[in-house]
Amino acid sequence: MSPSEEWWNEPEAILLLERTGKLVQAIESLGKRMPQSARKLYHAHLVAAHDAQDMAAYRIALEEYAEGARKAHRTPKGE
Repeated sequence: MSPSEEWWNEPEAILLLERTGKLVQAIESLGKRMPQSARKLYHAHLVAAHDAQDMAAYRIALEEYAEGARKAHRTPKGE
């Protein structure tokens, strides 16, 4: 393991997922949900990072998920 890698931490991964889920839920409660196709892609990235037990990739996947919700919220209706 290189110095930049960190050990997989399941309790932390669960906490991060819960926090991100709450953030996405709050963003989507404002009116616009991300497309199902995007949601499936973010889920696949999370599962892959979890299966690889790669905390850095997991954090990135969670940030992408939250950003997907932000992007959907900013996109005008009808687009």
